[in-house]
Formats: sequence, structure tokens, C-alpha cells
Amino acid sequence: MLPLNPISKILIVDDSEVIRRIFTDALTQPDYQLFTATDGEEAQQKVHELKPDIVLLDVEMPVLNGFEVLRDIRANYKIEEMAVIMVTSQHDGKVISRAFDEGAFDYIPKPATNSEIKARVRNAIRAVQLLREQKTLRREAEASNQSKSAFLANMSHEIRTPMTAILGYTEILELEATSHQMPELFLDSLEIIKRNGGHLMELINDILDLSKIEADKIEIESILCSPKKIVEEVLELVQVRAEAKGLKLEASFEYPLPFKIKSDPTRIRQILINLIGNAIKFTEVGTIRLETRLLESAGQEPQVQFTVVDQGIGMTESQRSNLFRPFMQADSSTTRKYGGTGLGLTICKRLAELLGGEITVSSEPDQGSQFSVTVQAGSLVGIKLMQEHSNESSQDVQESHQSQTGHPTSDEPCLKGIKILLAEDGPDNQRLISFILKKAGAEVSVAENGEVAYQAGLESMEGGLLYDVILMDIQMPVLDGYEATGKLRERGYTGPIIALTANAMEGDREKCIDAGCNDYLKKPVNRTRMLDLISETCASEKTVLTES
Repeated sequence: MLPLNPISKILIVDDSEVIRRIFTDALTQPDYQLFTATDGEEAQQKVHELKPDIVLLDVEMPVLNGFEVLRDIRANYKIEEMAVIMVTSQHDGKVISRAFDEGAFDYIPKPATNSEIKARVRNAIRAVQLLREQKTLRREAEASNQSKSAFLANMSHEIRTPMTAILGYTEILELEATSHQMPELFLDSLEIIKRNGGHLMELINDILDLSKIEADKIEIESILCSPKKIVEEVLELVQVRAEAKGLKLEASFEYPLPFKIKSDPTRIRQILINLIGNAIKFTEVGTIRLETRLLESAGQEPQVQFTVVDQGIGMTESQRSNLFRPFMQADSSTTRKYGGTGLGLTICKRLAELLGGEITVSSEPDQGSQFSVTVQAGSLVGIKLMQEHSNESSQDVQESHQSQTGHPTSDEPCLKGIKILLAEDGPDNQRLISFILKKAGAEVSVAENGEVAYQAGLESMEGGLLYDVILMDIQMPVLDGYEATGKLRERGYTGPIIALTANAMEGDREKCIDAGCNDYLKKPVNRTRMLDLISETCASEKTVLTES
């Protein structure tokens, strides 16, 4: 924060010695440091030498007039750095209007009284001080946001890295236990570990999402997508959770409904999964229904409304008032009984606003709740509308989802003969990822830091047999993944490099690609996603080599 009464430097510019003396006499006081210039050229020189806080600038002067000097000042200094008060004997509106248009802060008419001179200069100094304080506060706020983002990115890394090992080994044990028909208690214990690990990852993702929204750094797409398909995908994702509580899921569509809208399908899914997840959490028996309709009003952009209707515990008016506040739930007893952080609805509300809509709720105790979210649909010109119900009823949709859910298939990519360099400093993750890759048939070499990975990559290049893929952890000792990848690319290494990163902040993917990586995987590593990406990358590389 700037001091309340700093010494202010004032440059008085006028070709009249009398005027300069009048202004000097009026402004002589302890907290002002006064300087003078007799023409526009001298004024320009002193402006750049002295960098005064206030310039009192005569309009009519020989060689360079006041407006020419003003334009030079505004081209080089912002108003909070240097405020200009034009001094003129021309009292017509054109001159005054031009002064403001070209960046003057104020003007003083000739002749002027001492009190008027003092008042206008004092006001200008106060304004400059306020602008400077505002800029300082803004800079401090930006620095604070950057620190928070760095902290969250580091926290994400520190939690996601061990979660890779926890969830990965749990999945391996679960697969092994199922194939060896282990006791039910053993399988149940593994399921509990996996479920709670998943809850922890949801919490981490919620905190990161809220932080990105608050920092105005969340990315929103605007692409063509199908509302009906989004609903079907969401129901498929939450079906298992509903079945576990014996709840029925239904989808209903009110026609006409556009085949396509222009929005962000990922964020819409995120909102709906959260809303339906809450409905499942707070409903013990009955049905949860997801309704979809088109809203059109004259003079307004069309919207699609999704409404989640449950038969749960409902809420009072006072409980509803807390819903969209961060880390708040309906009441403390709800938190104790049902768990949760209270972040989900806050994120949903802000995402809906970013999508051009809003979230509303209606609820009564013991009567269930209705959460409606609207999103802008974009222009529907040229977009076909579904006018009638399709042959697929909401029950058919549910049965379709049930048939698509279940245990993962064993049709995973075969990596037999593929040579992979795993650059990872964590011993647990080294063992886990190596195990998964070797089980899929790959030949795996391990580098415990970026420097070892860099040297191994060079040796493979010099030997004329590149690795089929390098899996490059980003945060490693000696050389991090960015540096190791960059150095390999500088030396001409052309083989595929896939980043492994526990960071999940905006721009992390771009940083990996910019460093020279072909793609990236986010920790905790999903086994199927990793194997698929390696297989696709190797197939793509072979296609490129064949064509060349």
C-alpha cells in the first residue's frame, strides 16, 4: 500500500513566465516538488527525465503545442503513472472535449484563482494515488491467485502420485482375486478401498475445479453435441450407483428437441452426474427421473433444460438457502449422515452460468426435490428437431444402459514386442506401471530420473533402435520430464514420448505438448486408458513410418 501523503512531483509547462509564477506560488507547499518548463520541447524532455506525477500543460505554445506533448505522454505513460491537467484560455467546448478525448485528466481555465488551482491539482493527486493503490492491490491479488494455483497443482501432484499406486494395485488385486475365487470378505475389502480412493479423487477434482472457476481459468468449449446422447451417457455412468441402492432411473424427453446444440458436453455431463449423484445419495426408495426439454422465448437465445426429479428426503426453505455456498450442505446433520463436502452444487451453479444458464431448485421436506439446469443451445438455424418420440422408451433406455454396464472386458490391447522406457522416480509406481505393461506383453526398462531417461533415449538413438514409447513422468529429480523431453528433441530423438503427470491445472497438457511430448496421461493412471493410448500411439507411428 502506498503512503497516504507521498511527495508529489509536479511539472508546470507554460511559455508565460507570469503564468508559471502564479502556478508556482499557488502550489508551493511541503508535499509538492515543483518543476517548470518554458515550451513543449523542454516539457517532453523533463517528462521523461523527471517522470512527474502531475503535468500542468499549457495548450498554446511555440514549437510543440500542448496537445502534441499530451499525445507523447499518453503514448508512454498510463494515467496512474502521470496525470495531465490542460491549462487553456480557450473556454469553448471543443478544446476541452479534445483534451479529455486525448487523455487529459482535467483542465484549468485561464485566468484561475489560487483556490481553484489547488483544488484541481489536489483532486488529480488523490485520483492518481487511488489508481496506483488499486493497481497494487490487483497485482497482489494476482500474485495470491498464482500462489494458490501453484499450491493446488503441487497438492494435486502429491496426492495423485500415491493414489496411482493405491488404486492401481487395488485393481490388480481385484482382478487376481476374482480369477482365483478368493473369499467374499477379501473382494469386499478391495471394493471398499477402491470406492474410497475414488471418493478422494472426486474431492481433489472438485477443489481444483472450484479453484479454476474462481480464478476464471476454467476452459469452456462450444461444440455441436446431442442433448439426448448426453442424457444416455450420464444414465449409463450412474446406473450402477442407482442399482446398488435399488433405485430406478428414468429419462423423459419433451418434444420438439434439437438433435444438436452448441455447448460444452463435458461440462453438461459433469453437472448432470453431480445432480443425479446427489439424488441417489438422498433417496432411499423410489425413482429418479431426468427430464429434458427445449425452452424458447421470443427475443432470447434458445435453451435446453435438464431437470432431475427425485423422491428423496427433500429440504426446507432455510436448507435450500445454503445449497450453492462452497463447503455448505443443507445442514450439519446432513453432512454427518450422508457425507460430502458441499462443493458439488457450487461448481454446478458456476458451470451453468458459464454455459449461459442457471440452476434452480424446488423442494419440500419428505416430498423430494427438483433441480433444473438450463444451458444456452446456440443458434438452431439449420438444426433438425425431433418432433416425435423415438421407438426407444425411457424403460428401453434404462435396459440398454443395464446391458452396457458390468465388469470390464478382457479385450485389452496386446503390447507384445513393444519396447517401453518408463521414466518414473516413485518405486511404487515403477513396480505398478511396469507390472501392467509387462502383463500386456511389453518389454519395459525403468529410468529413475530425467537424466537417466535422457541418457537411455540417446543410447537407443545411437544404437539405431528407438524405444517404441517413452513414458515420461513430469516431476522427477535431477532433470524433470519437461527438461528431459526437451533435450531429447533437441538431439533429434523422434520416437513417441507420452507424459505422465499428476498435475491437473489448466495448461498442463499444453505444457507437455509444448515440451515435445506426443500426448499425456493423468495420474492416477487408468490401466485401460494407458494401454489403449500406447497401442494407438505405436500403431500411428508405424503408419507414419510405412507412408514415409
